[in-house]
Amino acid sequence: MHWLAATLLIGWPLVATGQLSGHFYLEKSRFAPGEPIFLYLEVVNDGPQSENIHSADPYSFCSGYQIKVSSDPQATSSCPLLGVAGSCLSSSIVLPSGKSRIERLLLNFDHSISAPGPYSVQAERYLPHAHATTNYFSPDTPKDTLEVRTTLYFEVDPSLSEDPESLHAFVAALRSSDLNRRNEAARTLASIAPKSLEDTLLGFADSNEFRQFAPLAFHRLNTQRSMKALANLLEKTEAGSYEHMKSADYLAESGDPQWFPLLHDVAQKHAQILNYVSDAAELGGDKMLPTLISLLGSPDKEFTRVNAVTAIGYTGSRSAVPILLDLLKNSDVGIADRALYGLRLLTHRSANDDESESPASQYHRWSQWWAREGASAPIYKATECGNFNPLR
Repeated sequence: MHWLAATLLIGWPLVATGQLSGHFYLEKSRFAPGEPIFLYLEVVNDGPQSENIHSADPYSFCSGYQIKVSSDPQATSSCPLLGVAGSCLSSSIVLPSGKSRIERLLLNFDHSISAPGPYSVQAERYLPHAHATTNYFSPDTPKDTLEVRTTLYFEVDPSLSEDPESLHAFVAALRSSDLNRRNEAARTLASIAPKSLEDTLLGFADSNEFRQFAPLAFHRLNTQRSMKALANLLEKTEAGSYEHMKSADYLAESGDPQWFPLLHDVAQKHAQILNYVSDAAELGGDKMLPTLISLLGSPDKEFTRVNAVTAIGYTGSRSAVPILLDLLKNSDVGIADRALYGLRLLTHRSANDDESESPASQYHRWSQWWAREGASAPIYKATECGNFNPLR
């Protein structure tokens, strides 16, 4: 395990700009299964002047963070990369001379790190800043950008046990007078979802403040009670809301066919929203094909038809391939492009790496390959990640 000893030695920035410097670090190199793992960034102002630095929710896409864990899908994978999400609200804060500021991100929230074993995390942060004596938000204010990059290593060790006191501290923080502390506690408990706190986590659905974390908590609990609560959340929340969409996503991901009638009903009612149609297709497979074919005839060309074509690729159905092959020739470019995407998703094959080549021009290669190998070619579900191989 000599690679673990390098954790704190490589946590320093490759680039320091002006009077600011920064480094990433972990609290330790070995964690118990289910333990929250926080990545820290410390920024130090060693210069003579105060600096006005960019500040945003570290979990939002505008935060300046780029985090990749070794367990994430690869860039060439058929499954999308994980990443931070959320609203893009940003501001600035003053970092006085000689002072430091520490931010932390919960790696368990956006990354799969529950399995025992070694992990690496590549971390980057881009931090615009300017002298505090200027107007930070003025377009005329010149800004420098601190770039901090590193690779850290840690291990999830099954021989270790998490300290129960740390869980109690997060539960207590749910009642803190500080909004940020309450939200961080809820995010952390939802991400690690200890079975011993099932009652507490199930209560998130009844909290206006913590409901945003309920779908994740119920999904990661993955108990009979929590999955039923997830279905109830889908039935009770507003269509298009974050909680509604994530509940549908996680029910589809469960693979449990008992939730298909519910997802099918939601997809039919809200066919203009891709998530719902794709979720029903992912869980229903062949059962969803007749509905998707029906949606292809919708008068709504802008959303419903395109969503139906896209969702065909999520069915994991061999019967879906001939349907998508025929749609490659569709005169609607949006339809043809989504058909090509669906074929790639189902087969993990690619006719050409040249993205400028039209789907129609690829039809003959796809159809010839299918006629030759379709009977025995493996067909993949949307959750089965893999690299795209060329057609032969």
